[in-house]
Amino acid sequence: MTRQQLPEVAMRAAVLKALADEVKKAYDAARHEADSGLIDLHNQLGVTTVEVRVPGCGRAVAQLSLSTPEPGFIVEEAGFLAWCKQEHPTEVEVTTPAPVETVRPAWRKALLARMRVEPDGTVVDGETGRVLDFVRVAEPAPPATRLTWKTGGRKEVAAAYRDGRLALGELLALPSVEEE
Repeated sequence: MTRQQLPEVAMRAAVLKALADEVKKAYDAARHEADSGLIDLHNQLGVTTVEVRVPGCGRAVAQLSLSTPEPGFIVEEAGFLAWCKQEHPTEVEVTTPAPVETVRPAWRKALLARMRVEPDGTVVDGETGRVLDFVRVAEPAPPATRLTWKTGGRKEVAAAYRDGRLALGELLALPSVEEE
């Protein structure tokens, strides 16, 4: 590169950086709107996935999916150990060198897998129906969304842009003039 070319190259870098910042803002806003819309649609109709299409393409280029985490359980360990010692003493093991009592991991996993929550929020052993007062229900994490590209989807978006099927100005909705 010559000294005379540097100002033009630097101008191109500055313009692309400014545009990249604006694209990031537009993406964040659009993604928030899409995520909120999918969560609302899920709450109303149970929809968990929306296919993403671009004009002039006969197939989906991506999909927006929703995961709805299940509530978990919080186990009060001392109470769990005391209950196991009383109700299932063979499921308690002592580790050495310092004697430490613990519930066998396989038993813990089996019990957690069969627990169920009653309508009043009480946690019970799904096999015996006994109340497990050392366990409480943990609030589930909020729903999360994921945008996943289909094979060739990114290339199809680029082609739609190059062919003029996507109007970037409208997609970006860049503000007219704003001082920084």
